[in-house]
Amino acid sequence: MNRDDLIRFYEADSPEELRLREDSIQRIEFLTATRLFDRHLPPGTKLLDSCAGTGAYAFYLAQKGHRVTAGDLVGRNVEILREEEKKGPALDGIFCGDASSLPQFADGAFGAVLLMGALYHLQTGEGRAAAVGESLRLIKPGGILACTYMNRHAVILGDVSGDLDNIEEVLAFAKNGKEGVFYASTPEETAELLKSFGLEIICHAALDGLATFLRHTANILTDKGLERWREYHFATCEVPGLLGYSYHNIILARKI
Repeated sequence: MNRDDLIRFYEADSPEELRLREDSIQRIEFLTATRLFDRHLPPGTKLLDSCAGTGAYAFYLAQKGHRVTAGDLVGRNVEILREEEKKGPALDGIFCGDASSLPQFADGAFGAVLLMGALYHLQTGEGRAAAVGESLRLIKPGGILACTYMNRHAVILGDVSGDLDNIEEVLAFAKNGKEGVFYASTPEETAELLKSFGLEIICHAALDGLATFLRHTANILTDKGLERWREYHFATCEVPGLLGYSYHNIILARKI
């Protein structure tokens, strides 16, 4: 991944402020993550959202009473963060920076760090390990690290063409997980990365689950049907056998 390419992608090609709001499928990703935060983050946690985008999670958590510092690599996103903060709630701080190197913060400064983006852009194992390591430096003992990742095989299932004309491209992606500015992992690979740092995994969940493969159906459901779909998803999102079908997954882990 070229850092400049990534910044251009989010500044021009993929406005981050729309991503979790565009349709029922993307909304369920946000709803699942916030349910897990509500369950696992102690009240009033001082936390860092180091890949905050335009602040969907940062402002939600601040509204819930947590003390949130938020930052992002993309300048446009940071500008939107600052504008959104004027509407409230207030954050402890906003910065533009790289989640892999945050020397402005002291060791153990936070009770939790959200690393929700870096692992699906950093193209090397060394880069992903550096992002996790820097996050852990900032977390006090007993604190929580929340990491999201893109699941390689769900991406493949969504991208295979009906006649398999693109099968060679798909197989190449299955082998190395790289595609443009994105890196797609697997549940096993990401869990092992976190365990290699001595973290205790307390939650591993599918953020969108089977929803991506039911996009057309989910987006035409009645309100009652959508509520029933969400109930099913929330009841099954932590079933290990379903993790591989979800485009986006999350792991919450405790620093021992």
